[in-house]
Amino acid sequence: MRTLALLGLTLGMWLPSAGAAAYEARIRRTSYGIPHIEAKDLGSLGFGEGYAQAEDHLCSIADQVVKARGERSRYFGAGRSEEHLNNDITMKALQVVEDAGRDLAAEPPEIREWFAGFVAGYNQYLAETGKNNVKGWCRGADWLFPITAADIAGYHRMFSLTITQMAAMIATASPASGAATESAAAAWPELDLGASVGASNGWALGRDKSAGGRGMLLANPHYPWVGSNRFWEKHLMIPGKMDLYGVGLIGVPGVAIGFNPSIAWTHTVSAGKRVAFYSLDLVPGQPTSYRYGAEKRAMRSRRIALSVRQPDGSQKSVERTVWYSHYGPILNFPGIGWTEKRVLTARDANGENKGRTRQYLPMGRARSMREFQAAHAEYQSLTWVNTIATSAEGVAWYADTASTPKLSPEAIGEWRRRRETDELTRRLWRQGGNVLLDGSDPRLEWQADPAARNPGVVAYKDMPKLERSDYVFNSNDSFWLANSSALLDGDYSPLHGEQRTPRSLRTRNNDLTLSGKRGKFTLDEMAAAILGNRSLAAELLKDELVARCRRQPSVVADGAAFDLTAACTTLAGWDGRNDLASRGAVLFREFMGRYQPEDLLRQGRLWAVDFDPRDPAGTPHTLAPGELALQNLARAARLMQSRNLALDVPLGDVQYADKAGRRFPIHGGDGAYDGLMNMQRNGRNQTTLEPMDNPGPVKDSRFLTEKGYPVVHGSSFLMALEFTDRGPRAKAFLTYSQSGDPASPHFTDQTELFSRKQWRPILFREEEIRGDVRRDYRVGGLRR
Repeated sequence: MRTLALLGLTLGMWLPSAGAAAYEARIRRTSYGIPHIEAKDLGSLGFGEGYAQAEDHLCSIADQVVKARGERSRYFGAGRSEEHLNNDITMKALQVVEDAGRDLAAEPPEIREWFAGFVAGYNQYLAETGKNNVKGWCRGADWLFPITAADIAGYHRMFSLTITQMAAMIATASPASGAATESAAAAWPELDLGASVGASNGWALGRDKSAGGRGMLLANPHYPWVGSNRFWEKHLMIPGKMDLYGVGLIGVPGVAIGFNPSIAWTHTVSAGKRVAFYSLDLVPGQPTSYRYGAEKRAMRSRRIALSVRQPDGSQKSVERTVWYSHYGPILNFPGIGWTEKRVLTARDANGENKGRTRQYLPMGRARSMREFQAAHAEYQSLTWVNTIATSAEGVAWYADTASTPKLSPEAIGEWRRRRETDELTRRLWRQGGNVLLDGSDPRLEWQADPAARNPGVVAYKDMPKLERSDYVFNSNDSFWLANSSALLDGDYSPLHGEQRTPRSLRTRNNDLTLSGKRGKFTLDEMAAAILGNRSLAAELLKDELVARCRRQPSVVADGAAFDLTAACTTLAGWDGRNDLASRGAVLFREFMGRYQPEDLLRQGRLWAVDFDPRDPAGTPHTLAPGELALQNLARAARLMQSRNLALDVPLGDVQYADKAGRRFPIHGGDGAYDGLMNMQRNGRNQTTLEPMDNPGPVKDSRFLTEKGYPVVHGSSFLMALEFTDRGPRAKAFLTYSQSGDPASPHFTDQTELFSRKQWRPILFREEEIRGDVRRDYRVGGLRR
């Protein structure tokens, strides 16, 4: 039961309490549906958070619980290409929920109580509402049921592990005779293991770069706009103990990116490696045994039984065997398979990471940068993210403290040697920098360090870190360039990322924006910079491209002559930005899309001047000589004409977000190809079952679909913050809006704001909240 007091009415007392046996939380919703949740302890705070999240996103939470449990096949069938079946086999084989439950049971009491409260709040909302009245796309679904704390911990573990992304490889790995397996494996499509890496921008400014003389933060995670892995905004308060604002992923209690009165932080996905692959030499005639030094080791196996829904609604029992080496699961790796001679296996650095939630509590409670850093040093439990943080005293800090395999210098040397001599090792390295080692060589095991969280991972003392009074940042390239005036050259593991290597156009744009600012940033200037939508590629290439096509207004491309006059005129008049009204942005994007990813980094087909490690933000540059650029411009213009798109079509007519059939024009760009910081792209969220707009691709275009440029991944939660003498002051967008219910006004309200670049203030101080309450209610229930 809950009592509800609307704005303007007298609030009731706390819910009737049975002493310590009752959860009690107050929720005040302000503009845009933001909940400010207050409770007396973490259990009740979790209850309020679980209840409020279920109001907004019960479907997304339930969807991911079913996935983590390995039960999608039961409710949805085997799926296309058996994707549900493969997921379920893998989740059960890895014992995701079971292991997470055991880890949770070993956590301190307040963590256990937090999770228990969150689940109780979710279940309370589901019981009150009933599955047939749930808001959103899952209404009436038979997979809506009460959940457990282990389910939520299991969901957290599922997205913390990298190997869960390899479900098809784990679930289909089985011993077979060599020739047939080699043939079948060769039929697998080429796999880009780097494709799932997220993207984000994070800035921390110190006292020397801040107009107010205190710290400033820019948070700009790039994440899905649909389904799971979205953020949910919240304000969590325990009087005298916690005052924490920010966002966390839907279905997880707490704040992952945010601030308190003293500290603000954000994360970006680290370029480091969480997984090492190992190639095993198999014992002749014994495909489930492998050589390990002078000995022979037998693989372990686990038999998985599943219930799979059939087209007629009945259930069919399916059994599969999953195999393991001492490193981890055996993989049916694309192009390799499981032959008589070898097979691949993998070890995940987060497999033994038990302190993920525990670390965020002291981070959120930190009263200084030193306390914030101490939380990283003590727990060493961040999974796959960099941290960019600032403080009220004006200290800016960058660190890659994500879980990273620790290899010996001998192993690193052997890996580098094999990248030059072994085709498979080289192939995996080129596909996202993945690490492949000889699993039959004991010398290549991960190393134990007494200072590390657990044996086999890099210790905090050896992780890349940089503290500054001007700025630090990260945009998903490696740690090396966190500030161009203080490059992190040092003896760091290459599994944290490479040094002295080319940076992405987006990384370069971030550093040039920060280092090139004369004077100090105000809050408004910092917010305007991230949404300035400047294309660094255009700044480096457009003028020369226009000059070249004016000198040569006709070119032969793909055997046919093409008149470049109109294309040249369009680019000459383009402002070099990707705003809604920008004319020429679409043509330039299609031009850049004619190049390959490797062309963007070094001298060659695109650039005339090569990368220089002494000037990583400024190089490479200058359009490469030859006719290729004009031919690619002709190809881009010809494609647009074939799609009945004017060469000078405004970007806002082509790039959009679909919200339940309503189309919103969206500014921003691809990031990788144009160098925009405000990244928006058609990157499908493959982890969710939530329906989404999915138009077919256009042939010969890297970006266009039948409907234009749909935005389903990119800038998600944007926050610009400064510390002042009165505490933190901030403004933000949650680009896809707070609610998952299409009938709610909070399903689109912030999307409209973002489309107009109209930042909204974050309400943090009590007087701000009290003056904007739209709904005030209390929730509670019995503790179990």
